[in-house]
Amino acid sequence: MEYILYQIACFLSARLPLGTLRLISFIAAMMKYLCLPGLRRIITSNLRAVFEYRKEVLGKNYSAQELRSAVRRVYRNFGFYIADFFYAHRWTLSEIERKVRISGRNVLDNACKSGKGVIVLTAHLGNWELAGIATAMLGYPMNAIALLYKNRKITSIFTKKREEKGVHVIFTGTSPKELLKVFHGNGIVAVLGDRLFTEKGVEVDFLGRKTLLPRGPATFAVRKETGFIAGFLVREGKGFHLMFEEIPPPSDLLSEDEKIQAFVVNGAKIIEKYVMNYPDQWLNFSRMWEC
Repeated sequence: MEYILYQIACFLSARLPLGTLRLISFIAAMMKYLCLPGLRRIITSNLRAVFEYRKEVLGKNYSAQELRSAVRRVYRNFGFYIADFFYAHRWTLSEIERKVRISGRNVLDNACKSGKGVIVLTAHLGNWELAGIATAMLGYPMNAIALLYKNRKITSIFTKKREEKGVHVIFTGTSPKELLKVFHGNGIVAVLGDRLFTEKGVEVDFLGRKTLLPRGPATFAVRKETGFIAGFLVREGKGFHLMFEEIPPPSDLLSEDEKIQAFVVNGAKIIEKYVMNYPDQWLNFSRMWEC
Protein backbone atom coordinates (compact mmCIF):
# COMPACT_ATOMS: atom_id res chain seq x y z
CA MET A 1 0.00 0.00 0.00
CA GLU A 2 2.82 2.39 0.89
CA TYR A 3 4.47 1.75 -2.46
CA ILE A 4 1.23 2.61 -4.28
CA LEU A 5 0.99 5.89 -2.34
CA TYR A 6 4.52 6.85 -3.38
CA GLN A 7 3.72 5.95 -6.97
CA ILE A 8 0.70 8.26 -6.79
CA ALA A 9 2.96 10.97 -5.35
CA CYS A 10 5.32 10.57 -8.32
CA PHE A 11 2.40 10.83 -10.74
CA LEU A 12 0.91 13.91 -9.10
CA SER A 13 4.25 15.69 -8.64
CA ALA A 14 4.75 15.73 -12.41
CA ARG A 15 1.37 17.31 -13.05
CA LEU A 16 0.26 19.51 -10.14
CA PRO A 17 1.59 22.84 -8.88
CA LEU A 18 3.59 22.77 -5.64
CA GLY A 19 0.85 24.49 -3.62
CA THR A 20 -1.64 21.76 -4.50
CA LEU A 21 0.87 19.02 -3.70
CA ARG A 22 1.52 20.57 -0.31
CA LEU A 23 -2.20 20.73 0.43
CA ILE A 24 -2.67 17.06 -0.45
CA SER A 25 0.37 16.06 1.60
CA PHE A 26 -0.80 18.18 4.52
CA ILE A 27 -4.19 16.42 4.55
CA ALA A 28 -2.50 13.00 4.38
CA ALA A 29 -0.15 13.95 7.23
CA MET A 30 -3.01 15.14 9.44
CA MET A 31 -4.85 11.88 8.81
CA LYS A 32 -1.73 10.13 10.08
CA TYR A 33 -1.82 12.43 13.12
CA LEU A 34 -5.43 11.47 13.88
CA CYS A 35 -5.24 7.75 13.11
CA LEU A 36 -1.93 6.75 14.74
CA PRO A 37 -2.04 7.79 18.41
CA GLY A 38 1.00 5.66 19.27
CA LEU A 39 3.16 7.59 16.82
CA ARG A 40 1.70 10.85 18.09
CA ARG A 41 2.78 9.92 21.62
CA ILE A 42 6.34 9.22 20.43
CA ILE A 43 6.61 12.62 18.73
CA THR A 44 5.11 14.31 21.78
CA SER A 45 7.64 12.58 24.04
CA ASN A 46 10.56 13.64 21.82
CA LEU A 47 9.36 17.24 21.61
CA ARG A 48 8.67 17.44 25.33
CA ALA A 49 12.32 16.59 25.92
CA VAL A 50 13.34 19.37 23.53
CA PHE A 51 11.06 21.89 25.23
CA GLU A 52 12.22 20.86 28.70
CA TYR A 53 15.87 21.20 27.71
CA ARG A 54 15.23 24.53 26.04
CA LYS A 55 13.52 25.69 29.23
CA GLU A 56 16.52 24.58 31.28
CA VAL A 57 19.26 26.17 29.14
CA LEU A 58 17.45 29.13 27.59
CA GLY A 59 14.76 29.86 30.17
CA LYS A 60 11.93 29.47 27.62
CA ASN A 61 8.79 28.26 29.36
CA TYR A 62 6.08 26.41 27.49
CA SER A 63 2.52 25.27 28.07
CA ALA A 64 0.79 21.99 27.31
CA GLN A 65 -1.11 23.76 24.53
CA GLU A 66 2.13 25.01 22.97
CA LEU A 67 3.50 21.47 23.00
CA ARG A 68 0.36 20.08 21.32
CA SER A 69 0.50 22.82 18.68
CA ALA A 70 4.16 22.04 17.99
CA VAL A 71 3.32 18.35 17.52
CA ARG A 72 0.64 19.25 14.97
CA ARG A 73 3.13 21.48 13.14
CA VAL A 74 5.56 18.55 12.99
CA TYR A 75 2.95 16.63 10.98
CA ARG A 76 2.28 19.68 8.81
CA ASN A 77 5.97 20.10 8.12
CA PHE A 78 6.32 16.40 7.38
CA GLY A 79 3.60 16.76 4.74
CA PHE A 80 5.47 19.71 3.23
CA TYR A 81 8.72 17.69 3.37
CA ILE A 82 7.18 14.92 1.27
CA ALA A 83 5.60 17.34 -1.22
CA ASP A 84 8.79 19.36 -1.65
CA PHE A 85 10.92 16.24 -2.09
CA PHE A 86 8.71 14.75 -4.80
CA TYR A 87 8.48 18.14 -6.52
CA ALA A 88 12.27 18.59 -6.48
CA HIS A 89 12.74 17.04 -9.93
CA ARG A 90 11.20 20.24 -11.30
CA TRP A 91 13.64 22.51 -9.50
CA THR A 92 16.05 24.63 -11.55
CA LEU A 93 19.23 26.37 -10.47
CA SER A 94 17.54 29.76 -10.78
CA GLU A 95 14.77 28.60 -8.40
CA ILE A 96 17.35 27.49 -5.85
CA GLU A 97 19.09 30.84 -6.06
CA ARG A 98 15.73 32.58 -5.57
CA LYS A 99 14.18 30.36 -2.89
CA VAL A 100 17.16 29.17 -0.84
CA ARG A 101 19.10 31.51 1.42
CA ILE A 102 22.57 30.13 2.14
CA SER A 103 24.64 30.78 5.25
CA GLY A 104 28.15 29.47 5.85
CA ARG A 105 28.92 28.42 2.29
CA ASN A 106 32.51 29.42 3.00
CA VAL A 107 32.58 26.70 5.67
CA LEU A 108 31.78 24.08 3.01
CA ASP A 109 34.26 25.57 0.54
CA ASN A 110 37.03 25.66 3.14
CA ALA A 111 36.36 22.03 4.08
CA CYS A 112 36.67 21.04 0.41
CA LYS A 113 40.13 22.63 0.17
CA SER A 114 41.77 19.75 2.03
CA GLY A 115 41.22 17.52 -1.00
CA LYS A 116 40.40 14.58 1.28
CA GLY A 117 36.61 14.79 1.06
CA VAL A 118 34.02 16.22 3.41
CA ILE A 119 31.49 14.67 5.78
CA VAL A 120 28.41 16.82 6.38
CA LEU A 121 26.63 15.85 9.58
CA THR A 122 22.92 16.60 9.38
CA ALA A 123 19.67 15.58 11.09
CA HIS A 124 16.01 14.77 10.47
CA LEU A 125 15.45 18.50 10.50
CA GLY A 126 13.65 20.66 7.95
CA ASN A 127 14.24 18.91 4.64
CA TRP A 128 17.53 17.00 4.59
CA GLU A 129 16.69 15.59 1.15
CA LEU A 130 16.43 19.08 -0.37
CA ALA A 131 19.65 20.05 1.42
CA GLY A 132 21.53 17.42 -0.58
CA ILE A 133 19.73 18.24 -3.82
CA ALA A 134 20.33 21.99 -3.51
CA THR A 135 24.01 21.44 -2.69
CA ALA A 136 24.43 19.12 -5.68
CA MET A 137 22.71 21.57 -8.03
CA LEU A 138 25.07 24.29 -6.83
CA GLY A 139 27.89 22.22 -8.31
CA TYR A 140 29.21 20.17 -5.40
CA PRO A 141 29.93 16.38 -5.73
CA MET A 142 27.16 15.27 -3.38
CA ASN A 143 26.65 11.82 -1.87
CA ALA A 144 24.22 10.71 0.83
CA ILE A 145 24.18 7.76 3.22
CA ALA A 146 20.70 6.19 3.16
CA LEU A 147 18.86 3.24 4.66
CA LEU A 148 17.29 0.56 2.50
CA TYR A 149 13.51 0.44 2.80
CA LYS A 150 11.98 -2.96 3.54
CA ASN A 151 10.20 -2.64 0.19
CA ARG A 152 12.92 -2.43 -2.46
CA LYS A 153 10.51 -0.76 -4.87
CA ILE A 154 10.19 2.17 -2.46
CA THR A 155 13.99 2.28 -2.17
CA SER A 156 14.12 2.49 -5.97
CA ILE A 157 11.70 5.45 -6.03
CA PHE A 158 13.69 7.48 -3.49
CA THR A 159 17.04 6.57 -5.06
CA LYS A 160 15.87 7.70 -8.48
CA LYS A 161 14.52 11.00 -7.09
CA ARG A 162 17.85 11.72 -5.40
CA GLU A 163 20.15 10.67 -8.22
CA GLU A 164 18.25 12.46 -10.99
CA LYS A 165 19.19 15.72 -9.22
CA GLY A 166 22.83 14.79 -8.73
CA VAL A 167 22.88 13.12 -5.30
CA HIS A 168 24.66 9.76 -5.40
CA VAL A 169 23.21 7.32 -2.86
CA ILE A 170 25.39 5.08 -0.68
CA PHE A 171 23.40 2.58 1.35
CA THR A 172 24.22 1.62 4.93
CA GLY A 173 26.10 -1.66 4.98
CA THR A 174 27.92 -0.85 1.74
CA SER A 175 31.63 -1.68 1.67
CA PRO A 176 33.78 1.11 3.14
CA LYS A 177 35.69 1.04 -0.16
CA GLU A 178 32.88 3.00 -1.80
CA LEU A 179 33.18 5.75 0.80
CA LEU A 180 36.95 5.79 0.43
CA LYS A 181 36.53 6.17 -3.32
CA VAL A 182 34.30 9.21 -2.74
CA PHE A 183 36.77 10.78 -0.31
CA HIS A 184 39.72 10.15 -2.65
CA GLY A 185 37.79 12.14 -5.26
CA ASN A 186 37.23 14.95 -2.73
CA GLY A 187 33.50 14.22 -2.68
CA ILE A 188 30.97 15.28 -0.05
CA VAL A 189 29.05 12.72 2.01
CA ALA A 190 25.95 13.73 4.00
CA VAL A 191 24.98 11.54 6.94
CA LEU A 192 22.20 11.78 9.52
CA GLY A 193 23.60 12.07 13.02
CA ASP A 194 20.61 12.55 15.33
CA ARG A 195 19.62 8.90 15.61
CA LEU A 196 21.39 5.56 15.82
CA PHE A 197 20.73 3.18 12.94
CA THR A 198 22.81 0.04 12.47
CA GLU A 199 26.19 0.71 14.08
CA LYS A 200 27.38 0.82 17.65
CA GLY A 201 26.91 4.26 19.10
CA VAL A 202 28.72 6.66 21.38
CA GLU A 203 26.90 7.79 24.51
CA VAL A 204 26.75 11.58 24.76
CA ASP A 205 24.60 14.23 26.37
CA PHE A 206 22.03 15.21 23.74
CA LEU A 207 19.16 17.53 24.59
CA GLY A 208 19.86 16.98 28.27
CA ARG A 209 19.72 13.19 28.17
CA LYS A 210 22.18 10.35 27.76
CA THR A 211 21.82 9.29 24.13
CA LEU A 212 23.57 6.87 21.79
CA LEU A 213 24.54 8.65 18.57
CA PRO A 214 26.43 7.35 15.50
CA ARG A 215 30.18 6.88 15.78
CA GLY A 216 30.89 6.22 12.09
CA PRO A 217 31.05 9.79 10.71
CA ALA A 218 33.46 10.94 13.42
CA THR A 219 35.59 7.81 12.96
CA PHE A 220 36.04 8.48 9.25
CA ALA A 221 36.78 12.15 9.93
CA VAL A 222 39.53 11.27 12.40
CA ARG A 223 41.11 8.31 10.59
CA LYS A 224 40.90 9.67 7.05
CA GLU A 225 41.33 13.35 7.98
CA THR A 226 38.27 14.37 5.98
CA GLY A 227 36.56 17.70 6.50
CA PHE A 228 33.83 17.43 9.13
CA ILE A 229 31.07 20.06 9.20
CA ALA A 230 27.35 20.33 9.95
CA GLY A 231 24.64 21.28 7.47
CA PHE A 232 20.86 21.80 7.64
CA LEU A 233 18.08 23.09 5.41
CA VAL A 234 14.97 24.44 7.16
CA ARG A 235 11.76 26.06 5.99
CA GLU A 236 11.86 29.83 6.29
CA GLY A 237 8.76 31.79 5.28
CA LYS A 238 7.98 30.86 1.66
CA GLY A 239 11.51 29.64 1.05
CA PHE A 240 14.34 27.76 2.70
CA HIS A 241 17.53 28.44 4.62
CA LEU A 242 20.55 26.21 3.93
CA MET A 243 23.15 26.50 6.69
CA PHE A 244 26.67 25.11 7.10
CA GLU A 245 28.65 25.29 10.33
CA GLU A 246 32.08 24.09 11.33
CA ILE A 247 32.25 21.31 13.91
CA PRO A 248 35.09 22.24 16.30
CA PRO A 249 37.98 19.79 15.80
CA PRO A 250 39.43 17.90 18.77
CA SER A 251 42.87 18.63 20.19
CA ASP A 252 45.83 16.93 18.52
CA LEU A 253 46.96 15.88 21.98
CA LEU A 254 44.07 13.41 22.34
CA SER A 255 44.19 9.73 21.45
CA GLU A 256 42.27 8.47 18.43
CA ASP A 257 39.33 7.23 20.53
CA GLU A 258 39.25 10.51 22.46
CA LYS A 259 39.22 12.48 19.20
CA ILE A 260 36.30 10.41 17.91
CA GLN A 261 34.41 10.92 21.17
CA ALA A 262 35.08 14.67 21.03
CA PHE A 263 33.85 14.93 17.45
CA VAL A 264 30.62 13.08 18.29
CA VAL A 265 30.07 15.35 21.32
CA ASN A 266 30.76 18.52 19.32
CA GLY A 267 28.49 17.39 16.48
CA ALA A 268 25.70 16.58 18.95
CA LYS A 269 25.93 20.06 20.45
CA ILE A 270 25.44 21.66 17.04
CA ILE A 271 22.52 19.39 16.15
CA GLU A 272 20.76 20.08 19.45
CA LYS A 273 21.18 23.83 18.90
CA TYR A 274 19.33 23.65 15.60
CA VAL A 275 16.68 21.29 16.98
CA MET A 276 16.00 23.78 19.79
CA ASN A 277 15.75 26.60 17.24
CA TYR A 278 13.36 24.65 14.98
CA PRO A 279 11.63 22.05 17.20
CA ASP A 280 8.56 21.73 14.98
CA GLN A 281 10.81 20.91 12.03
CA TRP A 282 12.49 17.99 13.83
CA LEU A 283 10.86 15.17 11.87
CA ASN A 284 12.18 12.33 14.00
CA PHE A 285 9.41 9.75 14.27
CA SER A 286 11.40 7.24 16.32
CA ARG A 287 11.38 7.16 20.10
CA MET A 288 14.62 8.73 21.31
CA TRP A 289 14.34 8.00 25.03
CA GLU A 290 12.32 5.63 27.17
CA CYS A 291 10.84 8.38 29.30
